[in-house]
Amino acid sequence: MLTDLLQNIYNRIAQLGVAIQGLKKSLDALNQNIEDKITTLTEKISSFSGEIEITQTNHVNVLKEIGGGFFTELEKLQKGIGLEDMNALITNLENFSAIAEEVLNQETVNLLLSEAIESVKNLKGQPTVQGEEKSEGTGEGTGEGTGEETGA
Repeated sequence: MLTDLLQNIYNRIAQLGVAIQGLKKSLDALNQNIEDKITTLTEKISSFSGEIEITQTNHVNVLKEIGGGFFTELEKLQKGIGLEDMNALITNLENFSAIAEEVLNQETVNLLLSEAIESVKNLKGQPTVQGEEKSEGTGEGTGEGTGEETGA
């Protein structure tokens, strides 16, 4: 009976050994399968990365072309509607305004007004024909310059 019991224990241990070897083979196959899947996944990620880089480069190039075309068309549009001419006109008007401010400062305006008032007083005091003769004959700057200015 003891030998039977030992034989049963030995058979059980042998069955366990066979089961462990089957489990080891199964684990090795599972590890190989996981390794194959990881390799495939790595290759696909590499492939996707390359495709993304190519696509990104293509998108960037397309956007650069669109941007270049946009600026070219914008320049054509500016020339077409005269924005550059408008800017030149604005610059010229600003220059004219600056010159006008210099010419029409308070001192110049006061001088012109005083000459005009003096000419009007001279013209009221004398007949028109005599006023012109006196202003031409005297050579004074007030009669000669203001006669043309008041006539204009």
